[in-house]
Amino acid sequence: DVACTPYDIAQKVTYIESLFQNDVHVSDILMIHDQMHELKGDLLTMNSTISVTTIVGHINLILVAQVPETVVDNWHYVRDHVNDVVNLWQKNFRIPENTYAIAIDDSKIQRKLLAKFFDFMGVPREQTTILGDGAEEIKGFEDFAVGFLENHKNDYVFMIVDENLDVVNESSMHESISGSACVESIRNRLPHELERRVLAVVRSANDSSSDISLFCTRAHGFLPKAPIRREKVNDVLAPLWLKRFPLSEFGDSVRFDADDTMSVPSDSELACSPEDIAQKLMDIESLFQKDVHFTAWRTIHDQLHMLKGDLLTLNSDASMISVLGMINLMLLGHSQDPGVITEKWHNLRDRIHVDMIRNKSQAGEKSVERPRRASVFRLRKKQLSSNADISNSFLTTESLATSRSKYNHQGLSNSFVSTDSSRISDSPRLHQDLRC
Repeated sequence: DVACTPYDIAQKVTYIESLFQNDVHVSDILMIHDQMHELKGDLLTMNSTISVTTIVGHINLILVAQVPETVVDNWHYVRDHVNDVVNLWQKNFRIPENTYAIAIDDSKIQRKLLAKFFDFMGVPREQTTILGDGAEEIKGFEDFAVGFLENHKNDYVFMIVDENLDVVNESSMHESISGSACVESIRNRLPHELERRVLAVVRSANDSSSDISLFCTRAHGFLPKAPIRREKVNDVLAPLWLKRFPLSEFGDSVRFDADDTMSVPSDSELACSPEDIAQKLMDIESLFQKDVHFTAWRTIHDQLHMLKGDLLTLNSDASMISVLGMINLMLLGHSQDPGVITEKWHNLRDRIHVDMIRNKSQAGEKSVERPRRASVFRLRKKQLSSNADISNSFLTTESLATSRSKYNHQGLSNSFVSTDSSRISDSPRLHQDLRC
């Protein structure tokens, strides 16, 4: 059956609204009538049990109205109620049961978030594959994906691919593999009948217009690295899915289920936690303690890039704009003096911790009923206590000076434990938008 989707209806309503904004109902009422006939037909072919009787009634009133003001009044009713229906449709959007999900990311934190995203989508865990743990999985991703699709010819495959996949090759050299280039290669290797059953999107912290244009050329869409709540997943997924798998071509590609039987995880937000960021900072600091920024700068570079992606998925009220700028400056640090790089790292590290302290404080003020999260800094201190070498260097200024006498280091006791609000700088909050 050929059925209309919420994606089609939303586009139609947006177009008709633009006609009203340009006073076409005054200058060319017949054009409005034509669009109303089309909208009525679309509504009557919806793949849904939602009643549209009253909406169709108001469309009929528009078709017989003689006064522009009456046309506008009835259009406002139609527009608002159609948007309500579309929102309800989108909420009830469900992927078919024969959907399989594949994701790849070189960050352990992001792999955990991607598994949760697929849970939110309603993909059973036995139909989910998360890759990216090591060079073998990354380098073998294209062959794996092609083979997987060849073995699932009648299924749907949803694929999320990180853009920057960093590996260490056989010569112990660091190498960055483009996820979008992998997707392009996979699509080119597949016959048409298999390629048309995959929806592949690129997920990246790089969201400039040129980057997104490139991603959408190589893949089918783009997902930003940003926090997202369970109830908003369909807002992201449905337009991409319906555009890729229209019901006019795939009769079984989607269903709209008013009975929400999907289990909702207790943690209903797809976001990186402060504890995740704390662990990542500790990992990077240990590399600096081992002078890796002297011997293998690319290792530091790759870890900073992962940190950037993790921060973008951190659910925080603190601004990340300046922090991301500080990371970008460090990513250019291969030609800088190691002492300068170390100082920049300390400034970045301290800034992130102050922002996390601020965010925790604000979260506690907003809701006294919300259970308080364990202190990031108590957690870190507990973790570090199990490692005497790192603990001694992280928790006291004196030991940092001893272990790194070449530079004038600041002790983490001042940055990890301090709650001095005067060190917090205010800047506009970073917003990530879905674009494709």
